[in-house]
Amino acid sequence: MSGSLVERIEEEARRVIEEARERAKRIVEDAERRAREILEDRSYLEELEKEKERLLKEAEERAREILNEAYGRAEEIRRRAMEKLDSVAEKIAREVAGV
Repeated sequence: MSGSLVERIEEEARRVIEEARERAKRIVEDAERRAREILEDRSYLEELEKEKERLLKEAEERAREILNEAYGRAEEIRRRAMEKLDSVAEKIAREVAGV
């Protein structure tokens, strides 16, 4: 009797081990499938491309703002320089004319 009990326990152990192997195999296959899906999914690239485009537009707009400010400052400097030159030219003309 103890021989058949041991055999039944051994058989049950083999069955449990085989079930565990099958379950582990399914888990690994599922993980591999999911990993392939993640690697094949390129939707994140679309998001990155959109973000890149947004940043480029933002940078271009900021560059335009900076250039416009620079042109404005340059024009103001030219205007002031011309005022000073006009003033100096007027003084020189008075000196020459003796006025």
